[in-house]
Amino acid sequence: MNITYPRILIDQQAVCGNAAALQRLGEQHQVEIMPVVKALAGHAETIYRLAELGFKRLGDSSLRHIAAYSGLAAEKWLLRSPMFCELPQLVELTDGTLISEESLLRALAEAAAGRQQPYQVILMAELGDLREGCDEEELVRLALLAEQLPQLHLAGIGANLSCYGNILPGHDNMAALAAMTQTVESALGRPLEIVSGGNSSSLPMLSRGELPGRINQLRCGESLLLGMIPCYDVPAPYLRQGAFTVETEIVEIKTKPSLPWGESGCCDSFGGSTSFTDRGLRRRALAALGKQEIYINGLTPCDSGVELLGGSSNYLVCDITDGPEYQVGDSIAFYCDYAALATGMCSAYIEKRCR
Repeated sequence: MNITYPRILIDQQAVCGNAAALQRLGEQHQVEIMPVVKALAGHAETIYRLAELGFKRLGDSSLRHIAAYSGLAAEKWLLRSPMFCELPQLVELTDGTLISEESLLRALAEAAAGRQQPYQVILMAELGDLREGCDEEELVRLALLAEQLPQLHLAGIGANLSCYGNILPGHDNMAALAAMTQTVESALGRPLEIVSGGNSSSLPMLSRGELPGRINQLRCGESLLLGMIPCYDVPAPYLRQGAFTVETEIVEIKTKPSLPWGESGCCDSFGGSTSFTDRGLRRRALAALGKQEIYINGLTPCDSGVELLGGSSNYLVCDITDGPEYQVGDSIAFYCDYAALATGMCSAYIEKRCR
């Protein structure tokens, strides 16, 4: 069989095992786990496998991704505020979205006018991470407006933490979300079905039973796919890591000085800068993969003794002095963090293969 490099190898058994473990954890605490599959970039084969586990909802950030698996029975949610230009396709491809602006809420209602079922909305509250979200006064106002629009169904409220401002979920901000929920429900005169308390960074609180009882949903991506807890940057002990590896081919091996020579410019071709340590002559390998295809700072060599020094548009530069006896033409493999996975899966120039 001909092998094409570079490629991402997907361990579907590990991914589905993580999904099932999170599903069980959620059931123990009466919290729905919504798989966030945006880093899979619409890889339908893996997403269909996940859906077979019986999740009620799946979350994504791209309508292009969602179109690739539109036949799923599970509800499909866009987990970001939509653009006005996307609204016709949004109401066709998805069952719900996150909203934090009145103008978008009104335009969404108009776009959903021809649907058989009202389109679902989660209104986003601001808890300090400073991404999307409303303060409590605006949240109540938008909730009352959504209730008046028959084309929409206000399914609940939610919040995001740790993705922009790196703010961790804790007792205070989770209690604030629960209090906002009570305020909105009092204004509406009815309970909300969903109170979405953030993403994988909330899993430590869930595991310890510390989430307020009113919070009944978490949106999990990095933990499900990679077995990691974001912001804490630690593996979850009940999940598997290493489900995604990137492989490419070595195209040069030479012994070279570890310190460049000549006059140095202010930055490299991607605007970054690199510092170098003089370690003498080292055996180095160039691998055919670079910043144009993937976030290289999110790659970790799979083989011990190999060090990823950096790279350029189309090369990875590795120190292999203490690693395996590679030859030109051999493959070299790297584990992905979330940033490398998300960018690599979106690259049309990296093959995706399940193993």
